[in-house]
Amino acid sequence: MTVLAFDIFGTILDTSEIIQEFRTKQLEYTWLLTLMGKYMDFEEITKRALMHVLKSHHEEHRFEEELRKWRNLKAYNDAIYLKDISKLVDIYALSNGSVNEVREHLNRNGLLSYFKGIFSAENVKEYKPSPKVYKYFMSSIRDEDAYLVSSNPFDVIGAKNAGMKAIYVNRRNLIVDPLDYEPDVTVRDFEELYKWISNKKG
Repeated sequence: MTVLAFDIFGTILDTSEIIQEFRTKQLEYTWLLTLMGKYMDFEEITKRALMHVLKSHHEEHRFEEELRKWRNLKAYNDAIYLKDISKLVDIYALSNGSVNEVREHLNRNGLLSYFKGIFSAENVKEYKPSPKVYKYFMSSIRDEDAYLVSSNPFDVIGAKNAGMKAIYVNRRNLIVDPLDYEPDVTVRDFEELYKWISNKKG
């Protein structure tokens, strides 16, 4: 049985309205901490990354406003296809965000009921693309036909490196350097993903 593990930020949730320098710093902190063998809660990383960027621009007064934007991210319009996808295969969340944070985002966007469960980097105290995150998911669900679904190239590379299949959602029509790790499937959006699953099941 095919199982899909969806990345959340940038794949289901649209992060284009937030400060991109903040998003880059947020990811940089997760990678740096994991490389150093240290762990910090993702929500704390988010706050520190945001404050660092705002301070560098002397705009600390915008902290609460920008943090509110992060906490209220909207799903992409094609997220409506998650309902149909969930009728064909089991879907899970696999995110750097905490279980509680991901649950709140999915619930706020009316998507939570489609997911069989939420897996987080906090379960292994390392962040994607650490192999531990993907291997934890695979060992938990025990399904050989498990795919990561992500629009973040580093995430696709991380999944493939860990021995997991991967579907790249190429939302921004980017030419990706996969470091010799090609995605198993590339789609433009969730509508195309739904069609692929339908054909696979049929």
